[in-house]
Amino acid sequence: MAKSRLTGTPPKEENLERIVKKKRSTATAHNSAKTVKKSVKATTETDSVCEPLTISPQKVETSQTCTNFAALPAVEALSLETLSNEAILPSPSTLPSAIELACDSRELNDYIQALKGIIPSNSSHPILSNILIEADAETQHLHLTAYNLEFGMQVSFGANVNQSGKLTLPAPILADILGKFPNGSLTLKSSCEIIKGSDVPSVSATLSASRSKHAIRGLAADEFPAIPSVQQKLVTLPASVLISVLKASLFAVSSEENKRILTGGNFQLSRDADRGLDQLRVWTTDGHRVAMVLGLNESSNSHLLSSQIVNFTVPAKVLRLLERSLNSTDKVTIYYEGLPEQPSNFVAFEWNNWRLTTKLLEGQYPICDQIIAPYRHQFSHQVVVERLSFLKALERLASHSDKSHLTAILEFDLDAQQVRASLNNTLSSGTETVDAKLWGCEFRLKCDIRYLIDTAKAISSSDLRVLMATPTAPLLIAPFGTPASGTEAKECEYIVAPQE
Repeated sequence: MAKSRLTGTPPKEENLERIVKKKRSTATAHNSAKTVKKSVKATTETDSVCEPLTISPQKVETSQTCTNFAALPAVEALSLETLSNEAILPSPSTLPSAIELACDSRELNDYIQALKGIIPSNSSHPILSNILIEADAETQHLHLTAYNLEFGMQVSFGANVNQSGKLTLPAPILADILGKFPNGSLTLKSSCEIIKGSDVPSVSATLSASRSKHAIRGLAADEFPAIPSVQQKLVTLPASVLISVLKASLFAVSSEENKRILTGGNFQLSRDADRGLDQLRVWTTDGHRVAMVLGLNESSNSHLLSSQIVNFTVPAKVLRLLERSLNSTDKVTIYYEGLPEQPSNFVAFEWNNWRLTTKLLEGQYPICDQIIAPYRHQFSHQVVVERLSFLKALERLASHSDKSHLTAILEFDLDAQQVRASLNNTLSSGTETVDAKLWGCEFRLKCDIRYLIDTAKAISSSDLRVLMATPTAPLLIAPFGTPASGTEAKECEYIVAPQE
């Protein structure tokens, strides 16, 4: 018997038992079927007496047969197989709608290249590497969206849309192909199918123009995360004001992620009722220097700014993207739904056919004005110097700097009305002398040369003014003289910590 089991051949006794069991099972099934048939027949006869004649005996018999569905193994097995096949092959009505449209290839390429800049390079979510494409036949517009879960950009433009639909395509290959497409009309058609054995639709698109035809596989649009909606309008101001404020302040933002709140620009929006102006004040700091830039604009009669100061902190990388994307002739509308007692997590900037929505940095931004406030009444030492001459002198001195030698020494000659700056390291040294107007200044000062250069570059006026209290107190640097032509009127203050 052991030999028979090892070789896989059943013993004779086991074969005999199986035959007997099979016969019994067949007989039992035959008897059960007879019993069910009799029961159904009896029930039908009884019902035909009690129920109205309009009731069909066939329907009643079918119902009774379904009631005893579990007693019919063969039928049950067939039903399970049918259900399984239906689960594998969904109805065609569940497939996403295919897109069919035509648009200008250069226009589409410009928008795709702009959106590509916010696509994460190493995302763990493949869908975030794609651009969402939505075609609307009713409005004859094409909508494009890129989103990295921190901030997203959306743009809409006119196109000849024959069939509405949506899909997502990988941004890198789409941008690469479109960048090399010939100028002229481009046709985009999408298709979707269900691969056997999978319930996930396979999406692809074909780009055609003149003699070019390229197919790209994408992902279903349903997988693309939705950008949070921010609908409450806060204020509208000229893009030129916002651009000038950002250019003059973002250099002081921290690059250290462990000081996350300092990696953004703190926006403070309010209304100056006396002058009838909306005020946009942006603070930035990295802990060693502070920039405060105030942009002014004619009041937009925002009801939110009339009763409160709206305060939020936007990541610097988003503000730099915004600055690059804006044209000075645009109008920018800021959307924000937060309240002082319940801040919002998102803000949106809208201009022309673009919308940029970003998550805000959480936490309390430092009250930077408190750094300089104790010294304002002690500023008895003052220097006014021509900005470009001072900047060029500092840049020449920076040639002698390295990671260990960044300190510039400033000495003031009251008799000659000059500022002498010097920097020394182990291999080289330099000295620069610049004419200036001096008041007080009976000491010398040490500063990080990088901070002085960045501040001089941020100021757009012809001169700059340096206010000092003591050699160890923070410096206050501000524009002085004639503003540069083409710049928006703004107020700036820069605080630089000296080195001891």
